[in-house]
Amino acid sequence: MNRTISFKMNRGIDSAVRVLTTLRRKQFDVQGFSMVSTDGKDSEFKITLADKKQESFEKAMLQMCKFVDVYDVSEAAE
Repeated sequence: MNRTISFKMNRGIDSAVRVLTTLRRKQFDVQGFSMVSTDGKDSEFKITLADKKQESFEKAMLQMCKFVDVYDVSEAAE
């Protein structure tokens, strides 16, 4: 089963690369990624993870909240 995390960032692609490398380093199984620029400096992201264990998705969301420039972290409706 795949689940998607939705969040916003204010530093664009540089922050996205940092987030993705951190998730991969912590061995989360990233299945997909999308980015939409909402205005001049903010972007909305969606990362799809393979949720093999229930607690892994929640751990990924907690990891996202640790980033300084990440906000509005939630599970995206499919």
